Amino acid sequence: MIEVVFFGRGGMGAVTAAQLLARVATIEGKFGQAIPEFGAERRGAIVRAYLRIDDKPVEIHSAVSAGDYVVVLDGRIVSQTNVKVFGKPNAVYIVNSKEEEPWYIAIDATSIALKHGLVAAGWPLVNMIMASAFAAVSKAVTIDGIVKTIPEFVPARAVKANVEAAREAYELMLKKLAVRTA
Repeated sequence: MIEVVFFGRGGMGAVTAAQLLARVATIEGKFGQAIPEFGAERRGAIVRAYLRIDDKPVEIHSAVSAGDYVVVLDGRIVSQTNVKVFGKPNAVYIVNSKEEEPWYIAIDATSIALKHGLVAAGWPLVNMIMASAFAAVSKAVTIDGIVKTIPEFVPARAVKANVEAAREAYELMLKKLAVRTA
């Protein structure tokens, strides 16, 4: 079973990213479970969402205490909360950041979102981009599955831009991983 913890800010789409990936997993013949964590959050507050993907039915129905992957939709979060306590000992961290750090894989999802005009209420919409980055790193789901599923999760007017941004992020992460392993 693959367990994932998403960190975002209220309104950024961390919950939607987890839900999309769970849906893609089921379409691709696996079992997916997305669990949002809500409190009295407001737009901009740090929020978490959880994802499980497995080849057999997921029988756990609680938050992920420690993920195999930790996906951070806003890089500023890593200086505001200790995201490392949400990862297993060998967890892979994927962070929306221009800055590279040895402990995480960075992707500048914000720039990709802005390039494709993915902005709502002044916020870059990076959730589909980060979902695709996770897919490239984990191989838990395919980019084709994400592309087919995006229309279920975004307004019709934003489908094309989200698909293009998702594909760009996926390819960028594949290139980045090839360099890291070379």
